[in-house]
Amino acid sequence: MFKRSQLFTGVVALAVTLTAHGATPYVTNDRGLDRRNMDRSVDPCVDFYQYANGGWMARNPIPADQSSWGVFSELRERNYDLLRDILENAAKGGADASSNTGKAGNYWRTAMDTAAITAAGVAPLAQDFATIDAIASRADMVTYLIENHVHGINTLFDFEVDQDLKDTENHIVYATQGGLGLPDRDYYLRSDDDSVALREKYVLHIAAMMKLAGVASDQQAEADAREILKLETVLADGSLTRVELRDPENYYNILTLAEADAASPAFPWTRLLAAMPLPRVDTFSYAHPKFFSAMDQLLTEAPLAVWKAYFRWHAINEAAPYLSDPFVEQDFDFYSRTLRGTEQMRPRWKRVVDQTSSDLGEVVGQIYVERAFPPATKARALEMIEQLRGVIRSRLEGLTWMSDATREKALEKLSTFVSKIGYPDKWRDYSALSIGTESYLANVRAAQEFDFKRNLDKLGKPLDRSEWSMSPQTVNAYYNPLLNEIVFPAAIMQPPFFDGKIDDAVNYGAMGAIIGHEYMHGFDDQGSRFDARGNLSSWWTDEDREQFNQRTSTLVSQFNEYVVVDDLTVNGELTLGENIGDLAGVTMSYYALQAALNEGGRKARRKVDRFTPEQRFFLAWAQGWRGNYRPEVLKLMVNTDPHSPARFRTNGPLSNLPEFAQAFSCKSGDPMVRDESVRTQLW
Repeated sequence: MFKRSQLFTGVVALAVTLTAHGATPYVTNDRGLDRRNMDRSVDPCVDFYQYANGGWMARNPIPADQSSWGVFSELRERNYDLLRDILENAAKGGADASSNTGKAGNYWRTAMDTAAITAAGVAPLAQDFATIDAIASRADMVTYLIENHVHGINTLFDFEVDQDLKDTENHIVYATQGGLGLPDRDYYLRSDDDSVALREKYVLHIAAMMKLAGVASDQQAEADAREILKLETVLADGSLTRVELRDPENYYNILTLAEADAASPAFPWTRLLAAMPLPRVDTFSYAHPKFFSAMDQLLTEAPLAVWKAYFRWHAINEAAPYLSDPFVEQDFDFYSRTLRGTEQMRPRWKRVVDQTSSDLGEVVGQIYVERAFPPATKARALEMIEQLRGVIRSRLEGLTWMSDATREKALEKLSTFVSKIGYPDKWRDYSALSIGTESYLANVRAAQEFDFKRNLDKLGKPLDRSEWSMSPQTVNAYYNPLLNEIVFPAAIMQPPFFDGKIDDAVNYGAMGAIIGHEYMHGFDDQGSRFDARGNLSSWWTDEDREQFNQRTSTLVSQFNEYVVVDDLTVNGELTLGENIGDLAGVTMSYYALQAALNEGGRKARRKVDRFTPEQRFFLAWAQGWRGNYRPEVLKLMVNTDPHSPARFRTNGPLSNLPEFAQAFSCKSGDPMVRDESVRTQLW
C-alpha cells in the first residue's frame, strides 16, 4: 500500500526483524559506552565504524532466524517479553470481546491456535477462490477488482486517502502503482545472471504455492506462474523507479473522474469511487499515468485465464503468513531465505507479537507505555529537542551560501516544527473493529479493512494533527513533511540511544543525532520542497536551490563509490535524503553538545576512559549503527532501501566533518578525511 510516511519521511532505522538468539544485553555504567564493542587495533582514521564496533561484530554473529543483527534488533528483542506478557494477559479471558483487551486477547489466541490453523489448511481462502473461479468476462474481472478495493485489498494498484500535497489542510484520493510480487520493478527488468536466476526461483515459488492451495496441477501451476511473471513484468516496465518515487511531484496528477476514465478506459474509475464509502469525489490524483497505461493495456489484452491465475496467486501470497505451516514455510523459503539469506524462521510467538502489534498498535501501545516509559524520559527528550532547534536556528542564521529570502522561510519552517514523544495524546478508537475467533486470516483482514475505512473516513473531515504513523512500541522515528512534525516512539527512547544515567556526550552522539536527523529531513532534498504549512511549494530562490543541489551532488558521488557486496555499490541518489539527514543530524547535535559543554564548564570537558567528550560523542554515533548483515539482505537494501548500510552511514558523514578529524587527530589523506575539494559542506 502507498504510504506517504514511508515515501516522504525520514525513518532512522532499517526494518530489522528479531530473534531470541545471540542478543548481548546493553551494559551501561558511569561511563556510558561499552568498551567491549570496540576494536582498538583499528585506526579510527582508517575505518571508524570498525574501530567503534569491531568487538561487538566479532561476538555477535547473525542468528539463524535473522537476515541481519544490530542495535535495533537488540532493542526490539528487549520488548518481546513485555509485549508477549501484555498479549497473554489479554488472552486469559474475562474481558468483554468488544473491549480493546478482549480484541487483543481474541487476536492473540486465534493466531496462536496452531491446531485450528492446521486443520483449516487453505479453507480460509475458499471464498476467494470461488469468487475468482466465477469470473467469466472482463466485466466480471473489473467487478472483482472493485470489490477487493472496497474492502481495503489493494489488488493490482494502490488506493488511499491522504493529505493534499499542495493544500495539506484537506485530504484527497491517491491511486498509485502496485501489483508486483517481487520487491521492486528492477527485479523484473534486469538481464544480469543473478536477476534471471531470481526470476526463475520466483516462478517456482508461485507454482509451489498454487499447488499447495490446490488451484492448479503441477504442469498447470508452472505454466500459470510463467504467465504471471510476464504480466507483472509489463506492470514493472510501466512503474516508476525508486529514485523517481522520491519526487513528491510524481504523486500529484489531479484528474477528473471523466479524464481518468478516458486515460485508462478498461477500468472505470467513476464506478470505483462510487462504490467506496466516500463523500462525492470529483477529482483525484491519478498519480502514475505510465503505470495505469500498462495496466489498461493488460486489462484489454491479457487472457482472462492469465488474470484469474494472477488473482489466485496474489490472494495466496498475501494470506500465506496466516495459513497452515506448509504455506508459511514456502513463503519464508522465498521471501526470507532466498531474498534475505535468513536460515530459519523465528518462533511463532514472536511473529504473532509483531503482527498483533501492527494490527492493534495503539491497543498494545497504551499498555506498553504504562509499563515501559517513565515521564522523566519524555521531559528530557523534549528538552533535547528544543536545544537542537536552537542550534539549527543558529546554524541557519549563519549560513553564508543561503540568501536572506530563503533563510527567512527556512527559519519560519523551523519555528513551526511539532515534536511528538513517546505516545499519542489521543488514543485511536478501535470500537468499529470486530476481532473474532473464526481464523487468523479473518482477523488480519478485519484489521486491514478497519484501517482502510478509517483512512477513507478522513476525506471531507478536518485534519487530525494528533494522529501517529507509528505505534509507541516501534523502535524507530520519523519526520512527516505534510504535518511538519518529528516523532519519536517510546521504544527508541532507551539505551544505547538515550540514557538518563549517562553524560551528555553519549546522549547527544546517539539520541541527539537522531533528533537532528529528523529535524533536518525538513531541509533535505525532499523535505525542503515542503513549506512551513506542509504544502508542496517552491520557497527557495532559484540560486539557493542550485547551490543546494551542487553541494549535495558531492554526497551523491561519495556514496556511489561505496562498494557494499561484490561489485554492487550504494545508490547515492536513492539514499540522498537519508545521507543528508545523517550528515546534518550529527553536525547539529555536535554543536548542541558544544553548547552544553560550555554551560557545564571545565568539569563537563574532562576525559572519561581517556576519551574526550568529542570522541565519546562520535563513538556513541557509531555504536548506534552497529550491525552485521547477510550478503543477500545487503543486495536487497541497495536495490530498495533509502538508507545506506550501517558502515557507510557511520563513516560517510564523519569523513565530511573537520570536527571529527580534529577529535581523533586524523590527517589529510586518511580514509576518514575527505579532501576539501570533494567534501560535502552543507549546514
